[in-house]
Amino acid sequence: MASTRTNPFYVVLGIVGFLFTVTATSYCLSVLRGVRPATGAAAHPLETLMDRHGTALLAGELAVLAIATFGAVAVDHFAGERIRRQRSGAADRPGDGAESALRSPADGGAARP
Repeated sequence: MASTRTNPFYVVLGIVGFLFTVTATSYCLSVLRGVRPATGAAAHPLETLMDRHGTALLAGELAVLAIATFGAVAVDHFAGERIRRQRSGAADRPGDGAESALRSPADGGAARP
């Protein structure tokens, strides 16, 4: 059995998906603290970063997620087509594939109906 290769886009999707989750959570907390500011508390550096660049970070991560999703689907599609062509090519050759399982030595090698 041939070894299966990992789709590289899955790795990108996992990492960027995790980062998107952390960024979205941080952005949400930043917005909530903006609505209800704590009196006398200094702003955390992450909150300052989210205030300044949160929307751009979320949009960029979402764009990378969209591109990686299309890439993962395309790689899976072409890999599936390649496997399908290999299987149909193996079935077309005499003596290979499922057709050979239908032959028996008692029939003199003739295919069974």
